[in-house]
Amino acid sequence: MLIKNCEPEIVLPPCDYDRETVNVIGHLSGDVTSVLPYLNAILPGALYQAQGQTLRFRFEGHMVTLQPHQMAVGGLVDGNEAVEVLARLQQLINDTWERRAEIEPSTVERKRLNPLAIYKLLPGTNCRECSEPSCMVFANKLVTGQVELGRCLPLCREESYREHWEQLRAMVELAP
Repeated sequence: MLIKNCEPEIVLPPCDYDRETVNVIGHLSGDVTSVLPYLNAILPGALYQAQGQTLRFRFEGHMVTLQPHQMAVGGLVDGNEAVEVLARLQQLINDTWERRAEIEPSTVERKRLNPLAIYKLLPGTNCRECSEPSCMVFANKLVTGQVELGRCLPLCREESYREHWEQLRAMVELAP
């Protein structure tokens, strides 16, 4: 077992009295640096930074930042949910560590999608065949996961965009 204990610290955003969620920092009893490449391998879209010894990923709809001796989770309803989510994350970390012999660790450092980089590879015709008002709106929604790349019909069906299609597909597959 890598983590035996996780002490929660509920954090309320300063000066945001209308905030309806809380954040939590879980102070870990052990160093989880060694499990980060294994988690990076099994968590789709994780953002791993070897130099900073940090792994960011979505877990049950919440953004998680995992560092050597702590994990931070945002957007929780209350302290009870915070404690429950920390317990499930602790279980995920410990289970992954126990299964490390079955997992090929990954130190790939994925990059977030950039809407402007996406836009530059789109047809740029603002044809609205994707049901969006412009290619820039489509690019922004693609970055946030609100649309699928296949909704850009000219990109999918026209041979002149084949190279851009392949580049975009690779970018989307590697991105968190």
